[in-house]
Amino acid sequence: MPASRRQQSDRTAATRASVLDATVELLIERGYAGTSTRLAAERAGVSLGALQHHFRTKAELSVEAMRYVTERLADEFVAAAPDSDDLTERFGEILDRLFVVFKGPTFAAAVEIQLASRTDSDLHQPVRELHLDVEKIILRSATEVLPEIASLPDFNAVLQTSVSAVRGLAIATMDPITEVDEQWTLVRGQLLDIIDRLISRESA
Repeated sequence: MPASRRQQSDRTAATRASVLDATVELLIERGYAGTSTRLAAERAGVSLGALQHHFRTKAELSVEAMRYVTERLADEFVAAAPDSDDLTERFGEILDRLFVVFKGPTFAAAVEIQLASRTDSDLHQPVRELHLDVEKIILRSATEVLPEIASLPDFNAVLQTSVSAVRGLAIATMDPITEVDEQWTLVRGQLLDIIDRLISRESA
């Protein structure tokens, strides 16, 4: 690729990343209702026209920002994965880290977008596609951090059960008066029992 075209490609990628980073910040601070393409452009330091070259609508921009940050969080999650030889112990550590991620502001922003999609037709299809992509990202990440058991027939079911449980408790924490620590201890124990049985069946 000629140097001029490579430089243009680099600038385009940098602009896109700046816009997505700015949008994630806005979604966390202001929620979906308080986010706009104009505010995202201002925060990213680009013109509205430059932003709309990449993202035509607020819905498209917001959903792509969630996909972008999910990919980044997944990469960080895998890079810092526990390496215990005890698979059950490793699974427990992964659950704990997953719970921290889901209790974070990024997940709260994603929930707002999902709720908004109930009545916003512009969000219906993008949010559906995002959900499918996130499921793939989670499965890919789990396969990377638990390669010893990821190929087992029941692994995906255990993973889906675990993620659903973590998501549910994380949503409960959005209510400031709700305490879920005791519930998390119980749920975590049940999930560890499930994975332990899966590992034991494979070892038998």
